[in-house]
Amino acid sequence: MTKKLFLSLCTATLLSMPIFANETSTDVKISQKDVQELNKLSDANAIEVSASDTIDDWADKALEHFGLSEFGEHNGKFFVYAQQSVILKPTDPQFGDALINAYDKAMMKLQEKYVMLRFGKTTVDKIRSFYSNNSTDAKEIKLPSPQNPGFLDKVMLVLDKQLDLIGAKIDNQLVEMGVDRESLQNMTPTMKKDLFRDKFVKNTIRKAQGSIAGLVTIQTSLANDSKGTSTIGVIAVASPKTIQIAKDISLQRKSIITGKGRDIKTIIPNSPEKFLGTFGTRLAYDLDGSPIILSYGMASYIPNSGDDYINDELKSDARSAAISNADAQLAELINGRMNVNEQRKVGEETRRYVEREMRPNSETIEKTIKNIIKITDKVVKSKASAKLQGISTVKKWRYTTKDHHKYVGVVRVWKYSTLEAINNFNNIQKAPVIKKQIQKANNYQSHIQASEPVNDINDF
Repeated sequence: MTKKLFLSLCTATLLSMPIFANETSTDVKISQKDVQELNKLSDANAIEVSASDTIDDWADKALEHFGLSEFGEHNGKFFVYAQQSVILKPTDPQFGDALINAYDKAMMKLQEKYVMLRFGKTTVDKIRSFYSNNSTDAKEIKLPSPQNPGFLDKVMLVLDKQLDLIGAKIDNQLVEMGVDRESLQNMTPTMKKDLFRDKFVKNTIRKAQGSIAGLVTIQTSLANDSKGTSTIGVIAVASPKTIQIAKDISLQRKSIITGKGRDIKTIIPNSPEKFLGTFGTRLAYDLDGSPIILSYGMASYIPNSGDDYINDELKSDARSAAISNADAQLAELINGRMNVNEQRKVGEETRRYVEREMRPNSETIEKTIKNIIKITDKVVKSKASAKLQGISTVKKWRYTTKDHHKYVGVVRVWKYSTLEAINNFNNIQKAPVIKKQIQKANNYQSHIQASEPVNDINDF
């Protein structure tokens, strides 16, 4: 609570109190500015919506387009959603690179959810340990006599083996930090004795391993809020139809699956700004009804204002990175596999103990600790490989935002007709020419930038 708000609340409270005979209403004054600020804070509609909340709302609305109310499995079709915040603010020169990384992390989260949904296995292990010492001499720690032979051996016997005996480890760490090992011998060790221990730990292990082939992106979005936070959202689907199409592409054969045909130009965004919210893959059907897969690749670069040659090389390298990114997405859709291993440990621990330094006339001190246990260890690996025949570039774009971040991107597409033409060309036959579409750049606006849905429920 700010100082101004606190004063305003106190003033409002005083104004609501009755005025006694020796008091007048002019004793307390409150400015109109304070009243307006308090009213604004009380207005629920004035609360700023974060980029993460905006993406969640977008995902719910996007799901309605397909007549669904929630994500998960619906009649053999798996709909999944994930979001990822960008680690840097737009004021950082490397924000563009962070945005690309957020795209990849969002996609990996989505793939992980899909694999867990289809192939996941969960094991749970709960452990409860309790110990209490209410003996008459529970709080006493008796020290062995230093004059006795084998003093250190007796010390080790006195110490409870169940306690944290990490002295040697600490000694080694101190030596690594530059402390003289000989000086450690003059340090007085501490003995501990437990009076009470109550520990509860729940271990959850989730594992999944399976194919992510056929998992197609439906729609993506990029949202920004007034705090400079950017969040990525991605929705994807996998169905028997998409999985079969991926298998047909992997085997480089013509699929017998067909759909409502359309011109690719009507699917691709019509301005560079819209590409910032469009990534991943899309399933569509060519004019002849055969399935095609589009893949949106993007990269960023920081220009060197003092050298045009270097700038050209940086832009060229970024475009190559965008192509690699797009092809990697295609490879995962065609023949990807993922392995997920997630371990979570949650619980709590209460411990009461006494400790005493191992020296004459030392005092015994009683201590209590309370600890919340929350540990997550996750390893996710994916692997994919696919032949590049049948893939071509149908769109190149570049865009500079108002924050001077430079982006370049490509749209790659797999078509059986292209594969057939390449095979014919390799057999010394004439291949058709693939026309490239060129769009002009547009100004970037800071708001939610969502890709347009290009499918209906029957496409998958």
